[in-house]
Order: sequence, then structure tokens, then C-alpha cells
Amino acid sequence: MDLSLSVAIIAVLFCLNTIFVVITLIKIIKTVGEAQKLIEMTRLHIAPISHDIAQITGDVRSIVKSVEKQVDKIEDSVTHVRDIARNIKEFEAMIQDRVERPILEVTAVLSAIIKGGQVFWRRFIKK
Repeated sequence: MDLSLSVAIIAVLFCLNTIFVVITLIKIIKTVGEAQKLIEMTRLHIAPISHDIAQITGDVRSIVKSVEKQVDKIEDSVTHVRDIARNIKEFEAMIQDRVERPILEVTAVLSAIIKGGQVFWRRFIKK
């Protein structure tokens, strides 16, 4: 009796184990099916997304090139403004050398002549 009870217990455990394995296999098959559906759905969405990413990358590249060109133009403009400022300083210095100094000298000479004339006139009138 002991042997038949042991065989019966082993048979019941074997049946339970088989049922568990079958249930597990069914769940695995369902999971694989869902994964396959997800992969297909992802594959369908990847193509438009990759196209959009490529288009965005191209747009960014063209924007960067445009900005680089604008930066070059701005650098040239700043250089031109610096050159103009330097030229204005040089022009101002030249005007001071050629116009202001002679005018100041002439004014000083005229002032001295006028003062000398006044002194002379005062002395001449006093005598």
C-alpha cells in the first residue's frame, strides 16, 4: 500500500506540474505575441520619427550655417566700425595739427599786436 500511495502522489504531482508548465507556456506564448505586436507597432512608428529627426537635423544644420554667415558679417561690421573710429581719430588729430594750432598761433599773434597797439596808443596819448 505504501508503494501504490507513493505512485499516486507522484502521479498527482506530475499532473499538477504538467498543468503548471502548460499554463506557463500559454502565458509565455501570449507575452511573445504581445511583444511581437509591440515590435510591429514600434517599427511602423520608427520610420516617420526617423524621417522627422532627419528633417529637423537638416533644418538645424541650415540654421547653424546661416548663423555662421551672420556672425562673419557682424565681425566684418565691427571691424569696419573700428576702422571708421580710428580714421575719425586720425582726422581729428590732423585737423588739430593743420587748423587749430595755426589758428591759435594767429590768435596769439593778433592778441599780442592788439595789446602792443593798446600800450603804444596809451603811451602816445599820455605824451
